[in-house]
Amino acid sequence: MTNEVKRSIIDIIKSCDSLQFCTFALDNYPETRHVMNGMNKKITDLDLHFMTNNKSPKFQQIMKNSNVCLYYYNPETHMSVRLFGQIEVYERLELKNKYWDDSYKAYGYSGAEDLNYALLHFIPKEYKFYVGMELKTGKI
Repeated sequence: MTNEVKRSIIDIIKSCDSLQFCTFALDNYPETRHVMNGMNKKITDLDLHFMTNNKSPKFQQIMKNSNVCLYYYNPETHMSVRLFGQIEVYERLELKNKYWDDSYKAYGYSGAEDLNYALLHFIPKEYKFYVGMELKTGKI
């Protein structure tokens, strides 16, 4: 992946307030949901994080199959990118504290030590996006 491609992907991610987060349901059908992109608005690399409740269907699905697809789309610019990879769950309180922000209390969590709070780390493997009619694909 060239630095230009990487920069393009990062710019699209940072421009989006939300994304489509796709997992495999427990019956193996794909399942897509809308999630907020707040944890990734200031990234400088493809090091992406998400929070969820560890009792949610999404969390249970990830525990069974960590393969996911992230679809970012900016309706103002019509730019989009699909990222394919795996999710790892950060269990260590030190890491959960590093990415915690008190604004997340609005989602029902009391803090990084909340027993229901799960911090997810996305490990990108491949990408797909269009520049005009040209499909850009590759490994990360």
